[in-house]
Amino acid sequence: PLIWLLIIRDSLKRQGRGQGELSLLKRGYSGVDFIKQRLGLDFPALPQVSQRIWIHCASVGEVKAVEPLIRVLEPQYHILVTTSTPTGQQMVKRLFEEKVEYCYLPFDWPFAIQHFLKNCQPTESWIVETEIWPNLYRICAQHAIPLSIINGRLSPKTFNAPNWLKKSYQQSLQCVHQILARSQAEADRFIALGASSEKVTVLGNLKYAQAISVPHAPRPISQEYILLASSHDDEERQISQLWKSLNRSELLIIVPRHPTRSQTIQKQLLPLFPDLKIASKDQQPDANTTLFLDDRLGKLMPLFEHAKLVIMGGSFVAKGGHNILEPATYQKAVITGPDMSDFYEEMTLLQNYSAIIQCQDYQALSKILPPLLDDLKQCQSLGKNALKAIQTQQNILKDYLNKLI
Repeated sequence: PLIWLLIIRDSLKRQGRGQGELSLLKRGYSGVDFIKQRLGLDFPALPQVSQRIWIHCASVGEVKAVEPLIRVLEPQYHILVTTSTPTGQQMVKRLFEEKVEYCYLPFDWPFAIQHFLKNCQPTESWIVETEIWPNLYRICAQHAIPLSIINGRLSPKTFNAPNWLKKSYQQSLQCVHQILARSQAEADRFIALGASSEKVTVLGNLKYAQAISVPHAPRPISQEYILLASSHDDEERQISQLWKSLNRSELLIIVPRHPTRSQTIQKQLLPLFPDLKIASKDQQPDANTTLFLDDRLGKLMPLFEHAKLVIMGGSFVAKGGHNILEPATYQKAVITGPDMSDFYEEMTLLQNYSAIIQCQDYQALSKILPPLLDDLKQCQSLGKNALKAIQTQQNILKDYLNKLI
């Protein structure tokens, strides 16, 4: 049937196969596991335990959001982490190795969910952010598995769904034990969608817990550089062209949100930058390099730490932006584009502390970059203000633990 072909095609696309693209399979991904487990088959054999906390993270962003929570809990509890994407599972492996159990969450089909629960036997479920699956929620309730939504938020797509789908969401939310929302606005949306107000608590954004304590690493690049982080289609081309026109001495490093786009990005940039160096080809920038494409997974944090300035991708195109807390915690000057709609609360906090710069378009970016890069004191001031803003949220992790354990 067509559905099986589509599933297989999707799994292969997620692995990044294709001529010239990164081979994610070589990096530890198993397309067979992805297909089977998404269909509700062939889950890993897990030991029988009296308590197993199951945490579902859709992909990389959600995994990183709950990292501090897992690190506190894993020495005392059996933790099962599910993801919906290979990149999400790879991040689980990289962060926790064998300290947690992991597999893929199956599609929201009753028989697949039943098989998953029978095999994995969780005693409670924590769903990170915005995943509402009607069959999953209903079957967890039937099995008396308390289900909590943590760091809860609702995407505009979910909140503005057709009425028939909203009714399904409303029924699903009746099965939830508690919703720990990351802002009052998100709490209000959950209630408007059908959640009982008694079950909704505002705790704040769990990503602040990660930002309070960040890892440190040696400088990965010897040259001074600015970083375009988590970029999307057309941002690489537009910003690299802009950078070329500025004729700056610093190196520009681009880290795309999806490394599997590397081949497409290379085709766009090589005509403009014949000296382009590419990390996946084991190339390193030298003194004459003006542009470096780091198309590897999990390399952003050291680059954030040592960047002269960070431009946050996904914000100059209609993607809602990406996590600005990570570079802010390293006290970096951060510039975003106009669309930070997925990070409204974080933007508001940093803006209230004069800790971030938002540009309305590429032209505004080209005007702000030269004076900012030449003004070390202003960059340092932005970074210090960002850290002050984040430190106001230092009790987030404790608050979540008190509600969950």
